[in-house]
Amino acid sequence: MNNLFKLLSKTAGDEELFVVGGWLRDTLLQKENRDLDVITSSNPIKLAKRISSSLKGRLVMLDKDNKIYRVVLKDDPRLDYIDFSKMKGTDITKDLSNRDFTINSFAARISGKIDLSKIIDPFGGLKDLKAKKIRLTSKHAIADDPLRMLRAFRLASELNFAITPDSLKDIKRHAVKIRKSAWERIRDEFFKILASHDSHYWLRELDKSGLLDMLFSEIGEMKKHGKQFYYHPKGLWQHSTETLRALENILNNVNQNFPAEGQKIRRHLSQPLSSGITRETLLKLVTLFHDVAKPATSKKMGGRMRFLGHESKGAQKITTILKRMRVSSSDIRIAQNLVANHMRPISLTQANVLTQRAVFRFFRDIGDDSLDLLMLALSDWHSYKGLKHHEPKILKKQEATLKELAKRYFEEKEKPAMPKIIDGHILMKKFKLEPGPLIGKLLAKIKEAQFLGKISDTEQALALAKRSIRK
Repeated sequence: MNNLFKLLSKTAGDEELFVVGGWLRDTLLQKENRDLDVITSSNPIKLAKRISSSLKGRLVMLDKDNKIYRVVLKDDPRLDYIDFSKMKGTDITKDLSNRDFTINSFAARISGKIDLSKIIDPFGGLKDLKAKKIRLTSKHAIADDPLRMLRAFRLASELNFAITPDSLKDIKRHAVKIRKSAWERIRDEFFKILASHDSHYWLRELDKSGLLDMLFSEIGEMKKHGKQFYYHPKGLWQHSTETLRALENILNNVNQNFPAEGQKIRRHLSQPLSSGITRETLLKLVTLFHDVAKPATSKKMGGRMRFLGHESKGAQKITTILKRMRVSSSDIRIAQNLVANHMRPISLTQANVLTQRAVFRFFRDIGDDSLDLLMLALSDWHSYKGLKHHEPKILKKQEATLKELAKRYFEEKEKPAMPKIIDGHILMKKFKLEPGPLIGKLLAKIKEAQFLGKISDTEQALALAKRSIRK
């Protein structure tokens, strides 16, 4: 990094330059951070252009009003970005006073190099860093940017720090202001919290602060529901958070729970989706809201509470939640698939024998989301451990079935694709059929028979189609 700081100093000339923010904080914590924040006393665009040219980077305007520019670096072993912004106020202390938390409110002067023994720290950030504390820099920090309330929990979850009591008090007092933040920014912070290995703990802390209720009105409805009719003593919301806790326990010990498939499960769930979301973080959000429609579908029948149709209704509600969060349509389809089918694994575990046909139809219908659904179902059942309702023998059978399905999921993924023995055009020509749903049904029936080994060529496929059309 010394060569980079020399280049910055030489390029800036007489300008004052400082490193601030996450890179400096994480360097002191001996953690990697690939995003460098630099502030300058003059117009940052000139410096950003020169550095972009010198490093063969790409210049991007992040914020025109606040004059923030990003140089995107390609194949740099040290950094992905360098962000340049203009100093706010007359000096560095004034600039730092407008930052979010004390552990982000110190700076190091760039003068050919940076000297970590001479950090400018007017708000006690180094002391809080050592004590592992998250503290708002000023009383106006929340008013300046309400998203900082959510960011406090995100930083705490990433660094395993504690938010100070005085900052928590301010967050609780101003929780309603989080609604002023853009949902794209809320989404990014929220999913980063879900990325932690113990997000169930941080969500409980978020709940205590009042922020969750301000963000998700659906949670308020879940909290009111089912205390007298639900297995968890505190009702539906407790069940939802316990299911998330169970999921994280399973995933944090995935190699012990799935000795043969653990690493494959980890790779599957680490797949990036969109906007910083992964399959794992989306699964965690779905887990939290998989029963979101139970309040709207609850009905007492024969002395018991029933929730008929809560899966399909829940798929609609999760769509509303994720659209609000500006999540991509492709990610929403995954969430819909999981919520709409989260009861389906029960039927598989209740059968005496896991047939090839049942396995085929499950994987056919759920597709690439099959493994995610198995993890959700297992977590759902694990949430009842320790309750009177918990039946160890049933759970043991459920676990065995789901582990067998997980094994078969990867076996099927790793098999060569079945040879294509027929298509819709052949069916329409042979039987003089018009395009329509019947063609899809015939092809699905043929594919299932091929999977089960009952047919293997076009002639046999046509014979099966002929028999099916006659029925």
